[in-house]
Amino acid sequence: MLKIAHFSFIFLLISGTVYSQTTLRGKVRDKSSKETLPGAYIFVTTTEGDTLSTTFTNENGRFTIDKPSQSTLEIKISFVGYEDLSELVENKNRRNLGTFELVEEGSLLETYELEAQTMAGQMKGDTVSMNAAAYQTRGQASAGELIRKMPGVVMQGGTVQVQGETVGRVLVDGEPFFGDDPAMALQNLPVEVIDRIEFLDQLSDQAQLTGFDDGETIKTINIITKKEKRGGEFGRIFGGYGTDDNYLVGGSVNFFSEAQRITALGLSNNINQQNFSADDLSGAFGGSDNRRGGRGRRGNPLTLRERPGITHTNAIGLNFTDKFDEGRAKITGSYFFNESKNFLNRNSSREYILPSDSLQLYDEIRNSENNSQNHRLDLRLDYDMSERHAIIWRPRVRYEKGTSFNLLSAQNLFNPTTPINETENTTSGSNESSRFLSDFTYRYKFNKEGRTLSAKFDTRMEDSNSDSRLVSVNRDFQTGLRDSLIQNSLGSSNSFNYEFEVEYTEPIADHSQIRLEYEVGNDLGNTLQEVSQREMESTQFVLDSTLSNEFENTYLQHEVGLGYRYNKNKIRIFSSFDYQVSILDSDRLFPGFENTNRTFRNFVPRMVFIYDPNENTNIRFYYRGDTDAPSVRQLQDVIDNSNPIQISTGNPDLDQEYEHRMSLRIRKLNPETNKSFFMYMGGRVTSNYLGNATYIAGRDTLLQGDVLLRQGGQLNRPENLDQYWDLRSYFSFGFPLNFMQSNLDLSARAGITNRPGLINDQTNYNRNMYVGPGIGISSNLGEHLDFNLSTRGNYNIVRSSLQENLNNNYYTQSTRLDLYWNFAGGFFVSTNVNNQWYQGLGEDFDQSVWLMNADLGYRFPPSENFELKMTVFDLLNQNTSIDRNVTDVYIEDERTQVVQQFFMLTLTYNIRSFGSSGSMPQGMGN
Repeated sequence: MLKIAHFSFIFLLISGTVYSQTTLRGKVRDKSSKETLPGAYIFVTTTEGDTLSTTFTNENGRFTIDKPSQSTLEIKISFVGYEDLSELVENKNRRNLGTFELVEEGSLLETYELEAQTMAGQMKGDTVSMNAAAYQTRGQASAGELIRKMPGVVMQGGTVQVQGETVGRVLVDGEPFFGDDPAMALQNLPVEVIDRIEFLDQLSDQAQLTGFDDGETIKTINIITKKEKRGGEFGRIFGGYGTDDNYLVGGSVNFFSEAQRITALGLSNNINQQNFSADDLSGAFGGSDNRRGGRGRRGNPLTLRERPGITHTNAIGLNFTDKFDEGRAKITGSYFFNESKNFLNRNSSREYILPSDSLQLYDEIRNSENNSQNHRLDLRLDYDMSERHAIIWRPRVRYEKGTSFNLLSAQNLFNPTTPINETENTTSGSNESSRFLSDFTYRYKFNKEGRTLSAKFDTRMEDSNSDSRLVSVNRDFQTGLRDSLIQNSLGSSNSFNYEFEVEYTEPIADHSQIRLEYEVGNDLGNTLQEVSQREMESTQFVLDSTLSNEFENTYLQHEVGLGYRYNKNKIRIFSSFDYQVSILDSDRLFPGFENTNRTFRNFVPRMVFIYDPNENTNIRFYYRGDTDAPSVRQLQDVIDNSNPIQISTGNPDLDQEYEHRMSLRIRKLNPETNKSFFMYMGGRVTSNYLGNATYIAGRDTLLQGDVLLRQGGQLNRPENLDQYWDLRSYFSFGFPLNFMQSNLDLSARAGITNRPGLINDQTNYNRNMYVGPGIGISSNLGEHLDFNLSTRGNYNIVRSSLQENLNNNYYTQSTRLDLYWNFAGGFFVSTNVNNQWYQGLGEDFDQSVWLMNADLGYRFPPSENFELKMTVFDLLNQNTSIDRNVTDVYIEDERTQVVQQFFMLTLTYNIRSFGSSGSMPQGMGN
């Protein structure tokens, strides 16, 4: 086998000698700043004007074209905001066309921006580039307010969706900003420094280095700043005080000098504002934490959801970017500290889906206080050491500690008036954890274009410790008996994960390239939980072996694969076929030794097909098979009785999941009419889905011979189930309303999820279908009058295979109006109005809730940098937070306490000092 691989490798090296003479390469950059220009359009013709080839520059400003037979070529290059370049080049014996430099448009650009209808944007392959000048906003607006106006963009609940896909990264001029945290850039960059917004599918680090696009991307927003605004200082500092001793203090200051940039942030408040923004205080209105059931283990680690309840926050942050070694090396870094105190008061009601017509209800009242401190340090080094050698290194450090205090009152009920049992418990504790993550990628380029050798080594290390005390008083309404429980828990866990991958790419023919790869990775984890219970009529605590556990787990995975890439004119294809061997080895060390060892073998295919029928249209089809192993916590069969009437445990017999995912995306943008169309359809099917098995006790039951599960109580544990699938779709159509100088965005989304669950050993399929239309109108009137009006509905159809009487249809609609009017001199009024309409949730929840903020302010002349405003939060005093959660085994309604009406006076100073030289703090120069 090794001999065959050896000879195959030699054959590939030899077979490519002809290919080295069939391509031409070049680079495009800005003439003054020398910065490369990703996404520039390359148009190659003969001297007679016949088209030979078209392409776009990649993330590094480079392009490759097929080498024509003609001895003389005409290269035409265009890029938004730059003058077109046309140049004759000699083709004889050339492989490198060299560097083309574009000149920024001057007076022509200014005249163009004054036209009645500015070009909204254009397509650049997979990238949609939107012109900021085509979307007018109020004065002092943020990047988030600008992006909200663009077609296909939805910002809600701390996340940003673009054309149906969740954004995981926001860049500024192609560079990371606060460790890729989307909220930071969107809320702290003023609109006046933004030239355009790019929505793109960013490649992995390895793909960027090798140039081999494997189709694995992350949805990214890239904010391109104006050249003339890249030098100087800008930002704002604000402070406010209101009724009920409410306060808000913070600011952001940016020091920009071309490649050298520093951003400093600060925030302190007690009004539930968890992100860095003084204008978008929707967080004060609360909301759901979106606990919709399912695993959640594949959630986006780059997006931090806001906590439900009321949060007091103190936070600071620092971000920096610089280049050295004549621009070949780029370093970016950020540090972020957050201290928060969260108060949660939540009432919830569940209706369980039982195998018969019998009813099982669960009501809960939870009051908690959680204090936490966390530190985040992110660094990234991109270094093109030479023409052949390049590296990307990305280390990150996380540290968190906190304390918690929880009061829980819960009941199981036969019906709304007949309780089965109840628990009243208090839990207090502390926790501390640290993480170190490092991703290192190296690439070597051979003399032959397209031949590369790269290696990637990723590591993850984590350590955590916790301790808690539980005091519980329990009552059985059937027998009238009461009992109490006092226990202490100590927990610790540590894990180490590594992944090593080596990859070789080789051109095999015109427009084609193959990739050979080998990957090995291992997850090693150790967890320890010691639970001690206080003996009856004693102050002594004794170790409870039923609730205590020590567990070691390894998950070793080998993968070898062959990939193929085709790229010509309008078509790009990537496909791969990988073979994967995974070995799960788990040891329970206490109480009693037990080993679980299983081997999984899978073929993992992948395919990406991209077609650009014209320069304004992009079609992308994606398919991938994937596996996912159960977590260490899911494999542990230790009992968690922190809620004695809702007990949970793990399952050492779990298998890995196998998932098929596919999606189809169509994007079309007409720069002449400013009309846009976006469509996204996606779905997945999962075998051995890591779902839930729930057992509801018909009578008092002892678990593992020692832990009491009362009648009506629930035991939950993970279980492998089949027939999990979901489908979802999103459509958006945008066009200008010239008669009212506004833009209209029509959208619709629809989907269906089939989620299996076990209830008392019977399988229930909970099917949730939804459809939701949306309409958005955003003004384009100018900085003195600005409005955004949007409404989005969501009609849900919930069906249960076990109990038809729990079938339910309900409708929710969210409507929002943002209005700003500078009506006289420096005087302005602004308001945002939210309406949440609920229908079909039940008598207590069917309602229409109006949430309204209102501002009256004044900007002091002549610079208008100082701003004073009076704000009323929740003017109509109707703020509330309600939510419905549909899972595999129950339907739950929640009501969460939120911030109520208050008044606040705020003073803001806007920093605006731009200049070509820029003034950076000392020590940031090369």
